[in-house]
Amino acid sequence: MAQEASGGQEKTEQATAKRLDEARERGQIARSRELTTVLLLFAAAGVLWGAGDDVVAVLRQSMQSNFDVSRHLRLNDADVLAITGQVLTDVLICLAPFLGVAAIASVAGSVALGGWAFSSDALGFKWNRIDPLAGIGRLVSMRSLTELLKAFAKFMLLLGFGLVAVWHEAPEILALGRMPLAAGIAATTALSFKAFLIVSGGTVLIALFDVPFQKWDHARQLKMTRQELREESKESDGSPEVKAKIRGMQHELARRRMMEQVPLADVVVTNPEHYAVALKFDPATMSAPRLVAKGADRVALRIRELARESGVTVLEAPPLARAVYHTTKLNHEIPAGLYVAVAQVLAYVFQLKRRDPLRPAPQLPAELPIPPELRF
Repeated sequence: MAQEASGGQEKTEQATAKRLDEARERGQIARSRELTTVLLLFAAAGVLWGAGDDVVAVLRQSMQSNFDVSRHLRLNDADVLAITGQVLTDVLICLAPFLGVAAIASVAGSVALGGWAFSSDALGFKWNRIDPLAGIGRLVSMRSLTELLKAFAKFMLLLGFGLVAVWHEAPEILALGRMPLAAGIAATTALSFKAFLIVSGGTVLIALFDVPFQKWDHARQLKMTRQELREESKESDGSPEVKAKIRGMQHELARRRMMEQVPLADVVVTNPEHYAVALKFDPATMSAPRLVAKGADRVALRIRELARESGVTVLEAPPLARAVYHTTKLNHEIPAGLYVAVAQVLAYVFQLKRRDPLRPAPQLPAELPIPPELRF
C-alpha cells in the first residue's frame, strides 16, 4: 500500500535526483547492518586463519613470562606498573590486526550500499529523540514490528545453523574428553573455528535478504506525491505559466526580427495565401540565395503586406513557396535542388526592376523546375 502524505495524497512517485541529494545531505541513505556484520565476521575469520597461530604464541609467551615473576618485582610498585604496561602493549600488538581489519570492514560495510556521506544534521540534537510520546510511537510502529520479526527470524536462523554445526561435529566434541591437554586445546580451537564459519554462513543469508530490503525501504521512504513533484518542478524550473510567457516573448522577438528583414528582401514568393517566403541574394556576400523570412497563414499575410509597403516584388509560385518553406530554415541558404527555380525568379525580378517602360514586361516561366523530392 502506498505511503500517505499530509493532505491525504499518496506517495506514489519515485524520488527525484534533487530529493535524493537532499536526503543524502541529511544523512538519510540506505544502510544494512547485516552486511556490515557479515564483513566483520569474515574479516575476523580471515585474520584468525592467517595470524591465529602467531597471536596465540605471543599471548602464551606473555602469560608464561608474567606468571613467573620474582617476589622482589611483585612488591615493587614501579616494576608492577612496568610489567602491566608491557602486558597491555603485547595484547594491543596481538589485537592490532583484528582491530584494523574490523575498522576497515565496518567502513566498507557502511559505504558499500549507500556510498560515503557525512552530515552534520545527523549529529545535531533533536527534541523528538527524547520525546516520550514520540518514543512510544516508534515502539508500536510498523517499522518496529518489522524489526522485531527480523530479529526473531535472525535468531531462529542462526540457532538452526548452530545446531547443524554441533550435530555435524558431535563425534569430535565428544572425543575431546579423551585427548591430552595440548591436543584437546588444538582440536577445540579447530572445532570452534569451523563452527564459527558455519554460523557465519547464516549471516550471509540474512544479508542477502536485508540488502535489497533496505534499498527498497529507503526508496519507499523518499517517495513523493504528485503535488510535491509539481512544487519541486516550479522551484527548479519556474512555474509553467512563467515559462510559457517567456517562450511567447521569445517567439514574438524572433518574429519581429524576422519581419525587419522583409523590406530588405529581393522577392517574396507566395502560395498565394497560406505560405509566404522572402528571399535575398547578394553575390558579394552569399554563395546562394538565403531565406530571410517565412510564415504561414496570418504571418504570411503580414509578410505580404510589409513587402508591398516596402516595394518588394511579390509573386505567386505555389510549388516553389511550399518547397522553400518546408526545406529551408530561417537565415539559411536554399537547397541546391532549388537553385535553378530561384535563379529564374530572381532574374525575372531583376528584369522587372531594370525594364524599359516602352518595352514589353518580362514573363516568368509558367513551370518552374522543382525536383519531385522537394515538392510538398
